[in-house]
This record gives sequence, structure tokens and C-alpha cells, in this order.
Amino acid sequence: DTSERKSVNGFGGHLIIVEDPKGFIEEWSKPQTPNIKPVTDVKRGTVIGAFVLFAGCKPDNAGVCHSEVDYVVLKPDGSVYAERKKQPLWDEQAPPGKNIQLSKAILGIRMEPKDPAGEYKVRAKVSDLNASITFELETKFRLQ
Repeated sequence: DTSERKSVNGFGGHLIIVEDPKGFIEEWSKPQTPNIKPVTDVKRGTVIGAFVLFAGCKPDNAGVCHSEVDYVVLKPDGSVYAERKKQPLWDEQAPPGKNIQLSKAILGIRMEPKDPAGEYKVRAKVSDLNASITFELETKFRLQ
């Protein structure tokens, strides 16, 4: 396990930040293995997306996974930049086996000219509601 990638009792998640969230979703939708290029340095005016890749959610009796994510982005001074709670990670039929899935919940962020330069932290509290499993993921990016 690392700060951005964890697994608890077979349910795992990986928090990534990418530029061009729409392009990333298109890449993910192709039948080939996607080319994932996480970003660590971000320029002002850039749109980035925070995504959780996950596997192993527990289905209910109808075969549906019920999982959610709370996103929080912290500014360099530690104050909250953006927050989205109880976003749907997955609320559909369970993916087959240990297939890695792209969460339904995507946090899009546009870094504005007035935003302070420095290191931003992105946190994702991931919960599999059927299995009563919750863990936190964290990654960082630097606004130049």
C-alpha cells in the first residue's frame, strides 16, 4: 500500500490526477490497455481530473456494488480548495472478477490565475458500503 493506492480485504483503490479528464475517459473506454499519465506539475488555466481506479467491490444479493467517494482538495496552506461528498464510485452490477474499473465520480478542477502556487493535496475517502470497508487515499500536485 501507498498513500495513493490501498487495498482492504480485496477491495482496492488507486487515486490518480490527469490532465485533460475528457481525453482520459476516451482513452479508458478503448478496448486496449489505457495509457495512464498521472500529472504532478500543473500550470494555471489547466483542467485536471481526479479519478479513483478500483477493484473488488462486494456485490449485494442483486449483484450490485454500492460504493462512494468523498473528495477533498487542500490548498498549500491546508485550507479546503474544493470538496465533493458522497459521490458515486460505483452503483451498478459488480464488475467481473478483479477487473479494474474507473469510478463514476470524477472531480474536475480548473486551476485559476489567482490560485496560490505550491503543493495541493487531493484526498479521496473510498467506501464499499456493502462490505463496510472505508479507506483514504491521497496524492499531490504542484501548481506552478
